[in-house]
Order: sequence, then structure tokens, then C-alpha cells
Amino acid sequence: MTRLLRKTRILLLCWLGVVWSAAANHLMGGELTYRYLDAAGTRDAPFRYRFTASIYYDNINLPGGDPYVPITIFSKAPGRPMLSRLVVTRTSLEALSQSATGCTPQSPGVTLGQYVVTVALPAVAEGYEAVLVVNNRSTMLTNLRAPDLQSMSVAVDVAPPSLPNSSPVFSDRAAIEICLGDTSTVLNNAYDADGDRLSYRFGTPTAPVNNMAASPVVYAPGYSAAAPFGAAGYVGIDARTGLARYYGRTQGAFLLAVDVSEYRIVNGREILLGTMRRDIQVFVRVCGGPVNQPPVFTVAPAQRNFQVVPGQVLNVDITATDPEGQPLDMTVSSVLLDGPGAIAATVNGQPGNGSSTNPVGRVQVAGTATVTGRFQFAATCAQARPEPYDVIVTASDEPCSRKTIATAFQITVVAPPAGLVRIVGDSTVCAESTRSYTAVGTAFGSYQWTAEGGQIQGPATGRTVLVQWAGSSGAVSVRGATGTGCFSAPAYLPVAVVTGPVVTGPAVYCRAASTGLRYQVNGPAARYQWSISGGTVVSGQGTNEVVVDVAPGAAATLRVVDPSFPTCPGTTFPIGLDDTCLAFFNIITPNGDGQNDKFIIENVERHPNTRLSIYNRWGRQVYYSADYHNTYGGESTGAGMYYYHCQLADGTTYKGWFEIVQ
Repeated sequence: MTRLLRKTRILLLCWLGVVWSAAANHLMGGELTYRYLDAAGTRDAPFRYRFTASIYYDNINLPGGDPYVPITIFSKAPGRPMLSRLVVTRTSLEALSQSATGCTPQSPGVTLGQYVVTVALPAVAEGYEAVLVVNNRSTMLTNLRAPDLQSMSVAVDVAPPSLPNSSPVFSDRAAIEICLGDTSTVLNNAYDADGDRLSYRFGTPTAPVNNMAASPVVYAPGYSAAAPFGAAGYVGIDARTGLARYYGRTQGAFLLAVDVSEYRIVNGREILLGTMRRDIQVFVRVCGGPVNQPPVFTVAPAQRNFQVVPGQVLNVDITATDPEGQPLDMTVSSVLLDGPGAIAATVNGQPGNGSSTNPVGRVQVAGTATVTGRFQFAATCAQARPEPYDVIVTASDEPCSRKTIATAFQITVVAPPAGLVRIVGDSTVCAESTRSYTAVGTAFGSYQWTAEGGQIQGPATGRTVLVQWAGSSGAVSVRGATGTGCFSAPAYLPVAVVTGPVVTGPAVYCRAASTGLRYQVNGPAARYQWSISGGTVVSGQGTNEVVVDVAPGAAATLRVVDPSFPTCPGTTFPIGLDDTCLAFFNIITPNGDGQNDKFIIENVERHPNTRLSIYNRWGRQVYYSADYHNTYGGESTGAGMYYYHCQLADGTTYKGWFEIVQ
């Protein structure tokens, strides 16, 4: 094979994801999760998602992890076209311990690599699927045939943008260690930020073939997805909590897969949002020391499902005892243990270590022979949701043949009742009017009112509120406040705001044309009521069109009332003098009394470069100005009749006469 041919083949295989990783025989599990961000992408790809790949490596072959991994995103529309192929750079690397110190033999050390990327996707009504493929699985896997030749493929269904969603996040690691010949309890619980119902089951691990088409891994003889530890082994998982029990009779490393599905109620019907796959590697090792009896829960909640309302405090006591009197570690895990955050939950007064990056918090309590933890939770409205919160409790003793027991209970915070029935008040109002509205139904200590298209007058916390309306439409809403600071479901009342008929007609008039002004309203020729201040309604009273006269130079206000809403103040229409119209005074009395001393052209200052020529009765020009400013006072002329010719800069001309009286 030539060098060019080899190079071409390697590039092609890299594109297909077949030889992506830098070293072989190192993968110990992992998963791919996503989170919907927003619709702030591009016009063609507006919906942004953040994807996180978590991959577990052994510390023998690849302790530093892959520097980058491929994530491919497909559309779920018919034909399932590929939308994006991403090369994602590693963002973090963490070394995880496996075996207890001093216990032999130990399983390999584990490194957790994380890869985070944000991608913008086009709108797809059916949603998407994201696939992660890396090479190769650990050669230590006992239950696979030629594991070093089988890649790891994990996928996650991505809900469409119409259902903004984040996938569940597992609360514990994917590389697990158990003792040979002993039943072990393992935590596979996950947290869902959207409060969706989760369901757990064991799945079949897959490897990519034929250009990344998922295919089940090839098991070694005697092993299968249903019997990953062989015929003598056992696996079981609680579909509600993800708590799993493993039993292995053969020493080695074993591959399993856990699928977690999300369900959400949409329009009254529960639908499947999607499923994500997690690959898990379980190490079965020989645990030394004498026979060890497991701890037991001597005090545990008699019920497994609690319902609380906001304002209620729940206390749950749990005690574990070790038959041999050995030291015990109790771990309580829950998203409610968010540290000194918004949720008031503690174990023996400790709030946990939950955070935005690791939402499932934990509290560890130690004791000798006996250990007791009190889980306390003060529910608030912020925690109310249909789906319960999981609380997982494990207790382990300390020898190399460690035994772990587990129990789980769930807490549902019930939202307050709807409360209000309706709002009593006018649903059709006049603009600029003030109306009162009252909340009818369950009585609350205080209320929270809002108004769209109007302004609340005075307090907005009483059972009755006053609203002054201004817009053409609006709404008023209210919700009641409970004694625990919660709010009831809001009551809502749409409000139509009548603004009055729309008047059309001249808003200004020239001094010489102040009569015969016409105004109309859109609507039937009904009995509209017209009135005017500063003028007279000449004709059209009781119809949708009137003729009015305005006193020359006066300002007027026209008002019309719609007969359908006689209580509304109606519509007002101001009418003013047009200050761009020219008006020519027709007399000059140049006697110095300040009255008509000059030839006045009203508003001539609004028209620069106005030419004015004045002629006597025989047609001889007696005055001319190229830019007149009301300065001619009859100079060098006697009493009598004179004629003017006025031309504006735009060519408009006016002709007329005036008289000089001396």
C-alpha cells in the first residue's frame, strides 16, 4: 500500500469515527447529555443546545483521555439526515479512585474526561438524535468477544424545540467496583432539571458499524445483555429510582448499559420525550478478610412516598447498624441537598454539596456500629411539581469486603389549589374611564393584581382593585397569596376598551376658509351626537358626517359620541388655525397709532423670499420687495386704492387690492 493510499484511508476512517482515539483498549463507559439553551442562533439554525460527553478511561492505556471526540447530530425527520458533525475538545479531566486503600487486588484507576460544545440546529418538528462514538473498549472486559476491536457508541434523544428540555444527569460514576460472590447495591439514579418522570432499565451496549449505524456489541460465549455476569450472576434495577443490584461469580470487568427515559404530560397526555444510554463498566474483584455481614437498616421510613405542601416540614429518620460493630458510612443523595442554596433540606443539619454543575448533592454521616441520619426538608412553592424528588440512602461498612445496603424514598411537593374562581367587573369599558374589579372565590390574606392596557389606581394587593383604562384592549388578572408565600393559579379577564369613533377631516384651516369644514366618522349613519366649542355645527347632526363653521382665527374642539356607548366621553378632535396660510389685510392707516400702519400679510415669515409688487390704479408700480417682511406703510403714495401681486418662492401667486386711508 502506497503512502498516499494509507493516508487517504486513515482520513476516511477518521471521518467515519472508526479510529478516532489516540490509543486503543481504554474505554470504561460514558454517556452523552444535552441542554436546550435558547432560540438565539442564526436564521437557518435558531435553536441552540449544549452537549456534554462524559467518558471514563482506564489509567493504564490512556490516563490523559482523548484530547477531542466526535459528536454527530441527526434529524429525526424522515430519512434521518445528518445535521452536524462536531469535533469537541476536552474541557476537564479528573482522576477517580476505585478500591479502598490497602485492599488487594485493585481494579485499574479511572479517569473521567468531559467534552462540552454548543451547537445551533434548524427547526425539526420530530426532534434530533446525538451520537458519540469513540474507540476502543477496554481489553479487560470479560463479557465481550475481542473487546479491543469494539468501539463505544452512546446516544441521546433530543426533544424538539417545541418542548424545551434537558436530559437527565446521573448522580454517580459509570465505573463501579463490587465484591466477588456478593450482592452489591449500586446507585444509578439520575436527576432531571425539568421535573419529568424518569424510568430506568438495562439496555444493550452498542458499537458502530456500517458508517455509524448502531449494532449490539458481540458478547463472549455465556454472556448476554440479560446476563452480563453470566448465567450464575444477577442484575436487577428499580425502574423508579435506578437503584441496581449486581451479583458476580466470576472475577473480571463487565460491560452493562442503563437506559433512562423521560416522560412529560403535554395537553393532558403523558408522552415519551426521549431516552439516553449510559455504558457502565463493573469490576468484580476478590475482597479479602473474614466473612463480612452486611449492615442493616434498623430504623427506616415505613412509607416510600411522601406528599408535602409548601410550608410543611418533613422529618425522616434513618439508622443503620453493623452486626460486627464496624465503622459505618451513611450517604444521603438528593437534588434537594443543594448546599446553602434555595432549598431548605439537610441531613443532621448539613445542607449537602449540590451545585449548578453537580445538582445531586450528598451528605455523609459516619459512626461506629451504628449511624443515624435525620433528613429534614422544609417545602416551599418553588419546589412544587408533579413528579417526586428522589432521596437515596446507602450505608457501607469499611473492610475490603465492603457491604453496602440502600433504600430510597420519594417526596412530592403538592402545588397549592387553584383558589380563585373568576374576576367580577366590566369586560367592556370606555377609554380613560376607571373601573373596579373584585376577586371572587377562595379568600386569601392578600392578592397580586396586574393590568394590561390600563393603570392600577392605588393598592394592588386587596380583593378589589381600581383600573384606569387607556388602550384599545387589555386584560386584568389576579392571584391570591397563601400564608406560606405561595400564589394560587391566576384568574384572567379580557377587557375591551372602547376608544370612541375615529374622526377624519381637516385639523387646521386657513383664516379665509373657516366655514364649511367637513368631518366624518367610520360607521353607519347612526345618531352620532356632535358638538363643537369655538364654532357651530351647521348640518349633519345625528349622522356620521357634519359641516361646521369656525370663527376666523379661533381654535375649536369637535366632539362626537357613539350612540352605542352613550356613557363614554366620546372622541375629541382639535381644530386650529393653519399658520402656513397667507392672509392679506386690505387697509393701511399710516398714522403711527400701531393699528394697520403697514400692509400686513399674515404668516409671510413662514415663506422666505416672497416677492411683493404694489401698483396704483393706473398700473404704475409704486413698491417692490424681493423678500417681503410686512414693512410697506404707504410711503410716497397718497390715499386711495392700490393693487398687489405676491409670488412665493415655489411660484404660487396671489392678487388683490387694499386701500390706504390717511
